[in-house]
Amino acid sequence: MGIRKQLTAVVVLMLIAVYPVLGADSDLTGGSFADDGLAARAIGLGGAFTAIADDGNASWWNPAGLGLLDRRKSVSFTYQPQIIPLTTGNSSRMLISYGQGDTEGYGGLGASISYMSLKTGTDFSGDVDAGWTEYVLALSWGMEVGNYLGMVKYRFPKVALGVNVKYFGVSSDLVSEGIEAGASGFGADAAVIIALRSNFSFGVMMKNAFSKISWNGGSDEALPYYLNGGVYYGITPDFLIAAEVKSEENDSGVPRVTAYCGGAEYTIRFAKNDYLKSAGVRAGFSANPNEDSYIVSAGATAGMESFSVDYAYQYFIRSFFANDAHRLGLTAYF
Repeated sequence: MGIRKQLTAVVVLMLIAVYPVLGADSDLTGGSFADDGLAARAIGLGGAFTAIADDGNASWWNPAGLGLLDRRKSVSFTYQPQIIPLTTGNSSRMLISYGQGDTEGYGGLGASISYMSLKTGTDFSGDVDAGWTEYVLALSWGMEVGNYLGMVKYRFPKVALGVNVKYFGVSSDLVSEGIEAGASGFGADAAVIIALRSNFSFGVMMKNAFSKISWNGGSDEALPYYLNGGVYYGITPDFLIAAEVKSEENDSGVPRVTAYCGGAEYTIRFAKNDYLKSAGVRAGFSANPNEDSYIVSAGATAGMESFSVDYAYQYFIRSFFANDAHRLGLTAYF
């Protein structure tokens, strides 16, 4: 690898380390497996989705929401075509999530795959692309446990618990001291949703409550945990607002706030016989108190009988990354 390519590889790794500042930065692991969210609808709401978690993306955002889903199953796909600005090469992320409600009395089930790919590209003949990929696989379970807490005679409140079991992986063609950069490991998340009414709920999600990552070369470490707490309120059946506080473990082992988030969504319903069943618009914001940076977001949804199409846009203010971000989403119901 030439001098220019070595410098490019170093820059790529620096970008990987800095990128999580947009959502939640890491003092412990640089930026690997950082949780910046992803789902188009959730991002359109400014990331305030932990207390909502009412579709297939619940597996990623709050598995407790699986315990409150109806019997309809859903698969959601989100794609972000560019995550950091590169003059050559490309970077992208995608998220695939599945969710189904409790049909047999044993809880709702879900699964998620998050995948990130980054390639530097080449400027001169003879250079080789420097690449970095990382992925997270999650198996999810959520169950309403209110009946087990003496609430069987009440419709509300409802209490749901959820867990994720995760596998982490990193592969790269970057080599340092003869060792190729890479890692693998396991982790677990824990979550709860308390629905005081059908239109009013609280949610808490602790990501990486347990984790162990082994890097090539023999280095083991735990990922920092993320602790997110939010509230959702439906002003009308078609108009909701949500707010959330996101935090992350720092190098002292205590959580620090990384973002204050808020969002609103309005849905228009069409006639039963119309092909387009609904259309939704949403807007949100996220403020990082540590970096004095902000993200303004907006999004839209077109809902049909068996699927919906989502779009989200983010505009960064005083952020290291000045480029805008776009996310495209597709959710199928069956």
